[in-house]
Amino acid sequence: MKKTVIIITAVALLLSGVQSGAKSRTLGAFIEKVNSSLVSFDYSFSMQTPAAKSKMTGKGKVKIQGSSFFLEGNGLEVWCDGATRWTIDRFSEEALVESVEESSDGFATNPALMISAVDEAFEEVSFGTAKFAGKTVDASSLTPVLKGKSSMDIAGLKLFFKSGTTELVGAEIKLNDGSVSEFSISGLSFSAKGQEKGSFRFDEKTLGNSYVVTDLR
Repeated sequence: MKKTVIIITAVALLLSGVQSGAKSRTLGAFIEKVNSSLVSFDYSFSMQTPAAKSKMTGKGKVKIQGSSFFLEGNGLEVWCDGATRWTIDRFSEEALVESVEESSDGFATNPALMISAVDEAFEEVSFGTAKFAGKTVDASSLTPVLKGKSSMDIAGLKLFFKSGTTELVGAEIKLNDGSVSEFSISGLSFSAKGQEKGSFRFDEKTLGNSYVVTDLR
């Protein structure tokens, strides 16, 4: 479950985490738009690990506003109000509750941390053209400013934009263990901020008595 949680949560940082001091015009304009909006999108992904012969695949949807977000995919729900994160596995009837800690080791699993560490998360190392899904796109390559030591921490991030625009169409995330996840983004929309933090807060009272709840707060 841990790697699946990392994959599903990492997709949120495609929007919330790409902050840097010096950046290309495309990345800068994209970040500015994200910071002022309620952002929603659908995604599909494939993940290849060094040891596995086959790829892990999945799809889901994401909604992000500031340091709060909601993700749903691969049977998991991840809710975060900026202070607490709830991960709900409906199939296994398990729930994990965690505080969002300000630690440089948690970038891969704490997209809210990426918000609070605006100038510490990533720096853009190059910007140019690349191939994604058979098309020529603009690509921004980023590296973490603070390198996490865990095998599950992010080693590198690439964002792919429709050529000549700030429309995000995909991303590639590399972890320290050599795993590579490729995301395709669709239905990306920006709307005016307005949702309260409470709408991103999971109501634990809605869980049935059959659920096993692990509270790490």
